[in-house]
Amino acid sequence: MPRTTGRFLDIRRDPHSGELLARGGDAEAHSLLQRAGFVAVIRLHESYHRAPSA
Repeated sequence: MPRTTGRFLDIRRDPHSGELLARGGDAEAHSLLQRAGFVAVIRLHESYHRAPSA
């Protein structure tokens, strides 16, 4: 059975800032998010995508 680890993508609005954030997913999901206009945020211990502010 193939592994599905990393295939799940969580997209939700942050309750503190109100930003729309996407976490998780694989390389294909990250590529689709970037093509859809999401901005990649890469930090020391995590990476995620956020919707543009405009």
